[in-house]
Parts: sequence; structure tokens; C-alpha cells
Amino acid sequence: MARGVWYFLSSKIFLINLLILAIVLTLLFFVTTGWMKSYTKHGSHLTVPKFIDMDIDEAKRIGEDKKLNLIVIDSSTYNPKVEGGIILEQSPTPSAKVKEQRSVYLTISKSIPNDVVLPDLVGNYDATNYARKLQRKGLKSQITDKIFDANQQPNTILYIKIDGKKYTDDDISKGVSIAEGKVVDLIVTDQGGTFTDLPDLNCLSYSEAKFIINSYNLNVGSIINDATVKDQNSAYIWKQRPVFANGKTINIGASIDVFLTQFKPKNCN
Repeated sequence: MARGVWYFLSSKIFLINLLILAIVLTLLFFVTTGWMKSYTKHGSHLTVPKFIDMDIDEAKRIGEDKKLNLIVIDSSTYNPKVEGGIILEQSPTPSAKVKEQRSVYLTISKSIPNDVVLPDLVGNYDATNYARKLQRKGLKSQITDKIFDANQQPNTILYIKIDGKKYTDDDISKGVSIAEGKVVDLIVTDQGGTFTDLPDLNCLSYSEAKFIINSYNLNVGSIINDATVKDQNSAYIWKQRPVFANGKTINIGASIDVFLTQFKPKNCN
């Protein structure tokens, strides 16, 4: 049996068939390899153009010419300084080597801003802190007016304005939506920096002096009674600090100390 197998394997017919099979397999290998190289474009590549700062319509024309698959993604934020449809980012980066039909992801600027809800003023009355909250929501802010208020800390928000319309904390607590990128005007308190005339309080009763002090947007400081004072409101001022002088000024919101005596001083008319 072994001799029969040997005669078959060494026969001319078997060897011819074996040679034909080898030739067919070799041809099939080269044909398949060549087809795969052609199909995958083995060894060929494209250079990705720079799409950044380009209009999306122009980018699409170039992508079609370069046989690239462009995938457009809207930016998550709106920038009023950038026209809508402008490419901000791309992946792969410019000059990268890729195959034909490679996907290139393009992030474009938004044409329409998002609507955002204003943060509550309650608990956020400090203008600096509120400005940070607005910035995180894509909004801008500016202090457009300062109003004297001796009872609150400087830079406390009294109300806001958007496009000239006034909004109080009550309005905002109900929900106010505005377009991303808008400017919010802040109207805040102020306690100094502006001067007023120093009033002459000498010889006035304390009740009269309080009225004058308030009308000048000033505050009553220390009240020093002498031994005669029984009724402070009807007592008279015989001395003040700062001392009055013609033409002398004082910061708005400052305090004036008053010295009281129960009876009208002799030097008063």
C-alpha cells in the first residue's frame, strides 16, 4: 500500500496537477492582494486642509473636492463677536494624513444664542459675586449706576436693567430668561466718593439736627450728653465734630458727632 501511494505521488499526472494548483494559488494571492491595496488605497493618503476660521459652506466644497466626509457639530456657547457658521475647531488637525472618505469633525459657531435664566438676586446681592454667576451662564455685566445708600454695604445690587428695562429681585425670582451673550446692567449702592457741604448744627435742637443730617445724606455719629440732658430730642447742640466752617465739605454717608446740653447755649441767638 505504501508503494502504491508513493507511485501516485511521484506520478506525472499528480505533479502536473500540483504545479497547476500552486500556480492558481499564487495568482489568486497576487490578485487578492492587488485588489485589497486598490480598495483600501494602500500607501496613498490625503493632507487635511485647515478648515478653522472658514465658512462652513466653503469647507463643504473643499471637503467634497478632497473626498473627505465632513461632520458638523454646533458649538455649545454663543459668541456675539463671531458670525454664525464659522469653523472654530476641527479633528483631525490641519496637515494630518488621512485616507479618502475619512470623517473630519468640525465645530462651528452658533448662529442663534441660547436662552439662559438669570440667577436669583436673593443671597447674591454682592455685584462681584453676581457678575461671576452671570459669566458662568454666558452673560456679561457692567455697573452702570451707583446710588448712595448708607444702610447697605457698598456694591450691593439694588436692581438690574436689560436693554433699558428694570428688573427687581421679585421679578428675577419668578424667572427671567434672556439671550446668551447679553449685557446685564447692575445698579449698586455707594457710600462714599461724593462730597456734600458740612452743615452747621450748632444751636439746633437734636431733633432738628437729625433732620438736617439726613437731608444731607449723612449719619449721626456719637451722641455725647452733658450732665444737664434729661430729654435728648429737645436738647441743644453746643458742639459738633467735624467742626463747622464755611465751605467745608464731607463725604456723603459720613457721620457727625454731636455734643448735647439741655438748655440753649448763651451764644445762640
